Amino acid sequence: MLYAWVGDHKRAPSAKGERTTCRDCGGLLTAVIPVENTPHWRHKAGDCDPWSESEGPWHLGWKEFFDMSCREIALRDPATGELHRADVLVGSGSPRATVLELQHSSISEDERSAREAFYRRGHRMFWLIHIHSESSFLGTYFSMSLDFSSRVTNLDGKEFTVMRWMGPNKQFIEKWKRATAHVFFNAGPYIFYLASPGVAARLGAPLRRGEFALCALSRDDFLRAVRWEDGAPS
Repeated sequence: MLYAWVGDHKRAPSAKGERTTCRDCGGLLTAVIPVENTPHWRHKAGDCDPWSESEGPWHLGWKEFFDMSCREIALRDPATGELHRADVLVGSGSPRATVLELQHSSISEDERSAREAFYRRGHRMFWLIHIHSESSFLGTYFSMSLDFSSRVTNLDGKEFTVMRWMGPNKQFIEKWKRATAHVFFNAGPYIFYLASPGVAARLGAPLRRGEFALCALSRDDFLRAVRWEDGAPS
């Protein structure tokens, strides 16, 4: 986790060996100050959120677009006691409460479904998927697949383009096409909204396996959508 409460302040660690207590589980947290990575807090007895993953500059950069009060918010299922920390939660306690999950590493479909089932109880949910080329060909295949000159449809004032996944394995794009939350891809400076099943059904011919539809938007458009400032879809 990147942030923890130290006294009355929620912040990143500032010095190696610094300690504090996790307000979610009561466990001891120690500061980790890597030479080449992002400073963070580590649970001594294991993270109380089993979905927790290592985080780096990409996560930090996106979290810093939101107020500290919205970053790394613990949510607990009152029936089971299950606890997970949303990367970002805006509008907490309101009808427009929105969870944003920042996903840098690969994730199985089962875990994707489990996270959606948990976070979508009482919240809208957005995924932001980092498209990168670190130790994989994902970034290359994504770039090869981008074709904004093919089937273009204007829907509710936004342009969606149907394109085909060019990688040898279509599992990645099919997994995210089946998501029940809103899915966005972040590739370099660009943001793309992946047409949800409901949106895809309105684009004309059904999308075949390996086909997907994207709508390009700016970073500010995306941030407004997360904050529900522009009549974003619910």
